[in-house]
Amino acid sequence: MAGSVARRRKKDALWLVTGVLLIGLVGLLVGLLAQTGEQVARMWVGAEVRTDGSARITEVIDYDFAGNDKHGIFRTVPLDKRGDLRDVSITMDGAEVPFRLNGSVVTKMMIGDAASTVTGTHRYRIEYTLRTLGNPERLAWDAVGTEWEVPIRRVEVHVATPYGLRSVQCNAGSYGSEDPCATMRQPRPGQLDAGHGGLDKGQGLTVYGEFTASGGGATLPEPPTGPATAESEGHLAQGWLWITGIALVAALVIAELLRLAGRQHVRGGRRMDLGKLAGTVQPSSVPPAELGAAQAGILLTGQVRKNHLVAWLLGAAMDGHLRVTGATRPVLRRAMEEPGNADELTERVVGTLFARNPDVSLRKYNKNFAEAWHELESGLNDWRLSDDMELWVPGAERARRVALIAGVLAAVAGVIVLIFTADGALESGTAWRTPTAVGAALAGGGLAAVLRSWELRARTARGSELWCQAEAYRLYLAGLEGWDGRDEDLLTAWAAGLGETTSWTIEAERATKQGGSARQAQPGYLHDRWKLGLHLPMAVDSARSSSGSSAGSSSSSSYSGSSSSGVGGGSGGGGGGSW
Repeated sequence: MAGSVARRRKKDALWLVTGVLLIGLVGLLVGLLAQTGEQVARMWVGAEVRTDGSARITEVIDYDFAGNDKHGIFRTVPLDKRGDLRDVSITMDGAEVPFRLNGSVVTKMMIGDAASTVTGTHRYRIEYTLRTLGNPERLAWDAVGTEWEVPIRRVEVHVATPYGLRSVQCNAGSYGSEDPCATMRQPRPGQLDAGHGGLDKGQGLTVYGEFTASGGGATLPEPPTGPATAESEGHLAQGWLWITGIALVAALVIAELLRLAGRQHVRGGRRMDLGKLAGTVQPSSVPPAELGAAQAGILLTGQVRKNHLVAWLLGAAMDGHLRVTGATRPVLRRAMEEPGNADELTERVVGTLFARNPDVSLRKYNKNFAEAWHELESGLNDWRLSDDMELWVPGAERARRVALIAGVLAAVAGVIVLIFTADGALESGTAWRTPTAVGAALAGGGLAAVLRSWELRARTARGSELWCQAEAYRLYLAGLEGWDGRDEDLLTAWAAGLGETTSWTIEAERATKQGGSARQAQPGYLHDRWKLGLHLPMAVDSARSSSGSSAGSSSSSSYSGSSSSGVGGGSGGGGGGSW
């Protein structure tokens, strides 16, 4: 690959990598911010159903107090009637801890010592027996209730029954939600294992199933023991890698598809990648005969840029439509005699430029110049879009705009999805799952569409031929080492139009250092044109600046024997927090 195409794609690649890293950092930042307050870092819940229909519940809660000094935690469990909950046993970090039970319809466990405080992360193990988890025919258990006052970053649920289980279902989210859990499996007929990450406060998890006579005999896996483990950092790093990787893969796929879709038409009906087409071009000292400097620059880039407007003004001066004077204070002046070959755009721009004054200084803002600059930019854009010379494939500009708009929308949507889902996915290590993965893919693919939409400006066979001529002359200007004896007017205008102003500016500066001025060092050098190129950005910038679901409660949602589903439709549940 050669020349301007290689530079542009390399620049796009750098922006793409930077953008993908930022997408990953957005997800990581969301995960980090989600950890700034109190939370349940991990919750392991197991239910061992007995032959009499009761169930022994084990909850292992790793509670992060986030640096706050609290007495402990509380846990609420809704009941159908007094006596549904019994045989309560609670420990903190493997040791006995004071607790008391209050209430009848809702049992509230106050865990901790009112005379002392704790902080940091501690592991609470709560065991109790519930009279039933549904009814004799059907399992319905709110393993995590919707009344937790803090988010729960990772949930692991296990059910073991002496019967078989069929038609199993796991729902997670706000009260009544039927969204599936992140994971659910049945290793044995009487066993159910489920998991989820990123439950916000007010969200819960419910499991359902139908008991069968055959199968069963499963046992619960061993619950976590020992001190609370800090698993979040590993999950954050792993999740960040997943988000970044998915975004990068999506970006590369979209970028490649756009490159293939934007291959240029060449003679013989073939299509060729723009980079390969550029690789076939050799420097030529002859500019395209059918195009002016500004038009050739627009053909190369597919858009109207500031340097193209500069090239047009330089070309207008070269054709005698205006004059450039002043070595240190460049001024545009009306031509003494108007040439008779002015086209419509030239007449409009020159007329606007000198409508109020025959002299326009480039050292400061000038209203005439601002209006003429805007009119020139609009006129060149009209030339590009009208495509009277049939240089671009019909619909190419429309395809570029569609890709650009779709890319912006996809990138924004992807980032929004990441903001709302990345905290739980990062915490639980499930960032590769939907919807977080979808958000990363949308953001990465959208970014690629925005950066590489220009690839869709495919040129016709004639447009590709003229593009090669313009690129050949650009290569010639890029390798030019001295301008003695050449037409400086022509070189300066084309250097500006083809984006090679660096070469001729350096050459002029070198000449000035050698002989005191460009004119003295290189006889015939167009010093005023050089000054115009150096001062136009000031006038240009001045010209541009002037134009200017509500969560429900599960406290009374004990299972009534109906076939309800969704979060909050079972026994148990409740919530918790700190005190």
